[in-house]
Amino acid sequence: LLSNNQQLRLIAQNMTQGITGISQCTFEEGDYYVAYAPIITTNWSVCIALPIDEITAPATSTENKIIEAMNIVNQYINDQAVNTRNAFIIIFIVLTIIVISISLLLASNIVKPIMTLKKGAESIGTGNLKSRVDIKSGDELESLASSFNKMAQDLQEHIAELQRTTAEKERLIKELEIAKGIQQSFLPENEPKISGIDIAASNIPAKEVGGDFYDFIPIGKDKWGLTIADVSGKGVPAALFMALSSTLIRASATGNPNVSEAIEKANDLICAEAKTGMFVTLFYSILDTKKRSLKYVNAGHNPPLLIKEISGDILLLKAKGIALGVVDGIKLQQETVQLEKGDIITLYTDGVTEAINEKEEQFGQQRLLKIVNKNRNLPAKEIIRIVEEEVTEYSGKQPQFDDITLMIIKIN
Repeated sequence: LLSNNQQLRLIAQNMTQGITGISQCTFEEGDYYVAYAPIITTNWSVCIALPIDEITAPATSTENKIIEAMNIVNQYINDQAVNTRNAFIIIFIVLTIIVISISLLLASNIVKPIMTLKKGAESIGTGNLKSRVDIKSGDELESLASSFNKMAQDLQEHIAELQRTTAEKERLIKELEIAKGIQQSFLPENEPKISGIDIAASNIPAKEVGGDFYDFIPIGKDKWGLTIADVSGKGVPAALFMALSSTLIRASATGNPNVSEAIEKANDLICAEAKTGMFVTLFYSILDTKKRSLKYVNAGHNPPLLIKEISGDILLLKAKGIALGVVDGIKLQQETVQLEKGDIITLYTDGVTEAINEKEEQFGQQRLLKIVNKNRNLPAKEIIRIVEEEVTEYSGKQPQFDDITLMIIKIN
């Protein structure tokens, strides 16, 4: 109990307390296992100390035997692995020789036709559409060669047809450009210079040519006939009908101070010439700059907007009447409105109010009215420019589906 060996002191303490156990203790001779237990009848405690090496000697011997046996097994496995590897190498070499031999034998039957197809494809790629391949292998490659030759022939025919179509399309485009120029010539080049009146008009066709038109027709001293119209349909048919209608309307209205009589006569002329079932909506008026009055008829057209300066009222220039070219012998209701300084009249076609955005929502009459009223102090031409910009911005990426025609009349 008084030993300097801490492990020994702990063992002695356990023995005096009658504890049974096994502990490891280091002496000068080496490491020992110490087993101790009490003898109850004598009140003694006995311990046995054995060197660790003597206890682990059997395990060490067994370990050495196991290692020796493992070495023998490993050597055997290595020998077998070497033999197996050598066998696989020999088999691989034999198989490789066989595969190469078979490949060389089949090359003339497979590779040669494929190379022929490759050269044919390269020839087609350079633009030689007359190139053909000749393969007589009696298998799928021969069928593929036949398909290749048919493809080359179809491609040659398609290219020729495409060239013809392209040439025809270019010719049509040039003709449409000429037609567009001719159609634009039917529209007035410039607005008339009318004392006390600021007037402007604009036309943007949805396609190369369109069916909308406007006109300024001289009636007499201090009197001008103002026309805006929209032909049913689009494209070339509408353009041709527009040319016919505008010519007949101008011929009927020129020098004729009677508004309804002039348009009723024009309707009879249009019905006599129109054989396609097309029609034209029209608003026609005679502006008397001296009396500051506007006599008008409305043949099924969008009623123009009159914004009164003094009262601030908004008037729709409506009148009973149907579109021209539907039936002959029609009667149109003639109306008269008195104009005052600052009044603004907006004539338009449905291409303005029916322009749609990406949500399929129409531009609308109220939006047009708001824009014109907001910019009423600007010149007429500037108001038209702003309206066109607003319609374009509102439509966004939606294509223009109808002609856009505007006329602004300001009483100064």
